[in-house]
Amino acid sequence: MDKRRVDEYIPKAYDAIKKCDILKDQKIPNGFRGQIAAFGAMVAMGSILSAIALYNNQGDSLVDRSKLIKAIAYIVMGEDFGEKDLFFYVQKKIKEKNEKNVKEKILDAAIAIKLAMNLYEIEK
Repeated sequence: MDKRRVDEYIPKAYDAIKKCDILKDQKIPNGFRGQIAAFGAMVAMGSILSAIALYNNQGDSLVDRSKLIKAIAYIVMGEDFGEKDLFFYVQKKIKEKNEKNVKEKILDAAIAIKLAMNLYEIEK
């Protein structure tokens, strides 16, 4: 974790929460907090590509996890991204032998999102 990068990402994460439709009636559904924490653990313990692929689908989750992937993409890649762009961005970085760097950036973005969620009211 790069503390400076996390601090840099927090304002972007605050915006990403709004722009990626994570807010519901100006509150964050409680399920998103658990999902972003689980994403970070999944990336740290396993494969970054498998975590992104899993989160691009809602599955049995009560919240739409793909919104978290969109928020991470917004933070890491900027405003110009598509639905599956984060997966292909990471895949490209792995081929370029930059997996460690991109993995750290994505984990820092996930941490920033979790911290930025504290700036909103959490729906119970």
